[in-house]
Amino acid sequence: MTDSEVAVGVTHVADDTMKMTGCGSCGMYMILEGAPGKSFVCMKCRLIELMEEKIRGLEMQVESLVEFRKGFEQIMEQRHEVSEGKSSDLQMEAGLGNSEGRLGEESGQWKHVTKRTRQRKRRASEGEIELQNRFAELENEEGAQQVVTEGDRARKKRRAVSPIGKGEELMEITPNMSPRKIQDGLKRITRENGNGKNLQPEGTGDRLENSTVTRKRQVYVIGDSLLRRIDRPVTRADPENRRVCCLPGAKIRDVDLRLKRILKGAGKNPLIILHVGTNDTARFSLESIKGDYVRLGRTLKEIEAQVIFSGILPVPREGQQRCDKIMTINRWLRQWCYKEGFGMYGHWEAFMDRGQFSRDGLHLSREGNRLLGWRLAQLIKRALN
Repeated sequence: MTDSEVAVGVTHVADDTMKMTGCGSCGMYMILEGAPGKSFVCMKCRLIELMEEKIRGLEMQVESLVEFRKGFEQIMEQRHEVSEGKSSDLQMEAGLGNSEGRLGEESGQWKHVTKRTRQRKRRASEGEIELQNRFAELENEEGAQQVVTEGDRARKKRRAVSPIGKGEELMEITPNMSPRKIQDGLKRITRENGNGKNLQPEGTGDRLENSTVTRKRQVYVIGDSLLRRIDRPVTRADPENRRVCCLPGAKIRDVDLRLKRILKGAGKNPLIILHVGTNDTARFSLESIKGDYVRLGRTLKEIEAQVIFSGILPVPREGQQRCDKIMTINRWLRQWCYKEGFGMYGHWEAFMDRGQFSRDGLHLSREGNRLLGWRLAQLIKRALN
């Protein structure tokens, strides 16, 4: 067999594997390997579908904001009308009171009130100052005994008012003492007497409770190994109140099991951002993944928090079939989050470049980590403000 015959055979084999396929949406033809599905849609048409879904979601959000604003304006108008009615009633009562005050007691005649000048206090002249020795009474024994008896009477009065029982040490509380000093003194007396009673004076507990500093809102970013090396851009603005919890290889079920333990001590109404689901798309079916998301949503509703789901990123190494599955899950996740009252933030268009992923085609490169961290930091800023 000659070289020309071999070349002709190779071209025939290539023609058999490459086939012309038309897009079911735009009608454009493409040459693809193998036999594609019946409902083939090109990448451009998929991007257009995603943009249309985003526009529909934004329109729904705008409509809800317009309705909220109308309701808020109606409430403010009602409050304004009520306040105007109260102010008019107060003015009428004040006018009646002034008119009654101006009328004199004699035959209802008006009185003419002149402007009065303030009477300045006269300063004592040097001759009126009395000089005396405050310690003169201590020079004799009678004065000393009188001072001691007066001090004992004052202590007895304070002991009768104080909640400390008889036989216990008395702690004198002065008006200038801070609540911290008062509490420390009470703790010391309790330790010395071995009595666990509450010796805190009346009124000091309210001051101590009011002096506590309010805690800032906590932020938790929880997800799989794609959250590696994003803690610095996410926590830079507030390192004390922001946490990034990376669970390598975690699936939706794993996050559901560990969620309450991670959020222990999170405070009131924390912000939770969840980035999970990439590992589930490689092993489980669509129905199984949807069921896991529903169970995770039930757990989140038991926690009073603001929840935002981060969309699943593409996986370049797996090919078109895996990407189609991920896009289907992201579309369902957006609709489900809107229905359940959660937030959803997608990243699909921002991670179409292959250079944003590492060599394995699954994890992010340093550039991809910086981009994901920056996007999540901006999302946290908008959610908190």
